[in-house]
Parts: sequence; C-alpha cells; structure tokens
Amino acid sequence: MNTNKKKVRDSLIFGFALFAVFFGAGNLIFPPSIGLVSGSDWPVALVGFILTGIVLPILGVVAVLNSKGKFEELTRPISPWFYKVFNLVVMIGIAMLVTVPRTAATTHEMGVHTLFPNVPSFVTMIVFFGLNFYFASDRSNLIDKVGQVLTPALFAILLFIVIKGTFAPLGAPVNTEIQNPFGHSFFSAYQTGDVFTGLLCASVFIGSIAAKGYEEHSKMKKVVLNGTIVAGFGLLIIYGGLLYIGATGSGLFPEDMESAQLVTGLVYNLLGDYGMIALAIAVSLACLTTSIGITASIADFLSGLTKQKVSYRNWVIVVCATGVLMGLMGVEKIIDYSVPLFMGIYPVSIVLVLLGVFRRYIPNAGAYKGSVLATFFISLCETLESIGIHMGFMNDFISIIPFSSYGFAWLIPAVLGFVAGTFIHGKQAQEIPSSPMNGENHSS
Repeated sequence: MNTNKKKVRDSLIFGFALFAVFFGAGNLIFPPSIGLVSGSDWPVALVGFILTGIVLPILGVVAVLNSKGKFEELTRPISPWFYKVFNLVVMIGIAMLVTVPRTAATTHEMGVHTLFPNVPSFVTMIVFFGLNFYFASDRSNLIDKVGQVLTPALFAILLFIVIKGTFAPLGAPVNTEIQNPFGHSFFSAYQTGDVFTGLLCASVFIGSIAAKGYEEHSKMKKVVLNGTIVAGFGLLIIYGGLLYIGATGSGLFPEDMESAQLVTGLVYNLLGDYGMIALAIAVSLACLTTSIGITASIADFLSGLTKQKVSYRNWVIVVCATGVLMGLMGVEKIIDYSVPLFMGIYPVSIVLVLLGVFRRYIPNAGAYKGSVLATFFISLCETLESIGIHMGFMNDFISIIPFSSYGFAWLIPAVLGFVAGTFIHGKQAQEIPSSPMNGENHSS
C-alpha cells in the first residue's frame, strides 16, 4: 500500500477508535440535558461543552504523546512511585469499579431494556462482557476492530439522529433564563470523566499505531495527531447536534427531567419506534466501545505492574468478571458511590494534562510537584467535605478562593504551587549543584 494512503487510513482508523472510546454513554445523555436547560443560549453552552468534552480529553492524548507515548513518562518528574499509585487508584477505583460496570449497566437500562423489557440484567451483563472480552483480549488488533467495525456503525446511527433533529427540529429553542449557560455547560461536562479516558487509553492506542510499522517517531506522531483531529471533528458534530436537539425540546420538556428519560423522549418524538431501536443500538455500541478501550488499558497496566506474572489476558478476565458483579448494581448506585472519587482525582488529571501538553516549557521537576501537590490537597479537602468530614477552617478557607463556587477551587493553588515548586527546586539546585537530580530540566 502507498505510504501516504497508509497514513491516511491509519489516521482515520485511529480517529474513529478514539472517538468511540471517548463517546461513552454518559456523553450521549449529557449534551441534550445541557441543551434543554440552555434553550436559546445553546451556542454559548456548546462552547463550554467543547472545552471540557472535546479539548481536554484530546489534549490528554497529546500530553501522553509528548511524553514518549507513556503515561509513566508524563508523571516521572513528580516521583517514580507516583505513576504506580495514581494509576492504581484510577485503574481500579474508577475504571474497573465505576466506568466499565457503568457502561454495562447503561447498556441494559437504555439499550436492552428498551427493546426487550423482560430480559434480566444479569443476561445483559454476561453477553456484554463476553463481547468485551472478545475485543479487548486481542490487544494487537484492538484499534482495527474498534475503528473499522464498531465505530462506523455507532457514528452512522448517531449522525442519522442528529441530521433528523437538525433539519426537522421538534420546535424552536426558548429562553430558559439560565444565568450562566457557559459555566453550567462547562462544569456539567466536567463530570463526564473523559480526561481519565484520554490518559488511560492513550498509551495502548499510541502503542497500537507504533506497532503498525512506524519506526520513526515523527511519522507515528503525525498519524496520532491526525487521528485526534478526526476524533475531535466527529465529537463536535455529534455533541453539537445532540445539544441542539435538546435545545429544540426546551419548550416541550421540563428542565428537571432525568437525562436518560429526556434522550428517550427526544428520540421518540423525532423518529418514533424506529428511533428508539436506533437509540438502543447506539447506546449499546457507545458503551461497548468505551468499555473495550478502558478494559485494554487496565489489563495492560496491571500486567506490567505484576511483571507479567498475571498475563494481560487474565487481567481482561478479572476486569470482565468484576464488571458483571458491579454492573448488576445499576447506573444510579454506581454513580452515587463514584462522585467522591471523581472529585478527588479529576482536578489532578487536568493539571497533568496541561503539564504534558506544555512539557517542553516546564522549567523543572519542582513545577510538577508543586502544582500536583497543591491541587491534590485542595481536592482532598473538598472530597472529605462532600462525604461529611468537615476540615474546619480549611473548608472555610477554600470557600473564599476565587472560582471555588464554580468547582475550580484548585486552580489558583495549582498556579501558586507551580511557581513555588519551580522556585524551591531551583534554589536547591543552586545550593547543591553536584546532585544530578537538582536543576535537571524535565521538559524533554
């Protein structure tokens, strides 16, 4: 095959696979809800959603790519142990116990149950994770299977719904009198957790591209970057369309309507029973593709952590078995116990993404340590507060930090930690110049 054609083909496959993994079921239900609440202000809300639903997750892939394609390299300036501890918490606490089982539970509640209301959830769990095992266990062909088979079907169904809702809208968006459509959308999309997905899946996906024969890093990097553009463009079309469809229903549905019910209602009004069938298939595909990518990432990390004493394939089995048991709890219960975990870890992930994207400009390792430590401390205090553990004056202090009322209390401390860490590290380097670690620039 011609080299240029191969690059284009691989870029498209990578982009489609990335789109599928980012577009989980949570992302399917968020845009219509945001559009409903925003009404005629939906264009402003869309900008907010784009930043947290597309830009940050895509930058997560770029951050890992800038770090030699390894998340471990991204976190190395902080400490050698940070990668293992952080990944262990994210992989098990969030990915294995929350994200993967939630995809299966959503498949049952919005997909299978819609078409076959008498099918018990344990049957859905077994079939779902049987397919999950089939696709995720063959790591060498993961990109091709997801990018060539599952994603085109998913994208076609979603595109059909979006085109119908755009050119034959349910109604005109109304003024909902929302005070801050941008902020509401920005922070609602913050809860999708796709920054985790970008960081978790990037290494596996980048490795799959490298395995296709791209020996030169520059060529492999170009394919990956082109793929992120493809994924971003696809997400923009689908997110924009779904958010607009939600806005067109702002005069028909109550603002406090549950997200899943809203999506079902919108699609039924647009396409009737056939639309419901298409939606059920789309939800199932969205959930399955997300689950496959994350399962592969979990198994890849844990097999490496155990030094292959427990193989990749066996870890896939463990993830699938855990998913069956946890998925039986249902979507709402899974979401309830996951909220504190997201509050504690998500801000740190955002900081890591920004550090990785601007890696070559970071002055020294102290900048990494200071910004991450400050972010984690603030997030930990807020997480403890959310589960009823009040930290006294600390929580009172956090409440007066700029942007804290919007969920970004960690932002200013992260910047101050960056500056302080840079200064302290530089000072130590001057005092002890013979130490190989002090003064070393980690921006390579």
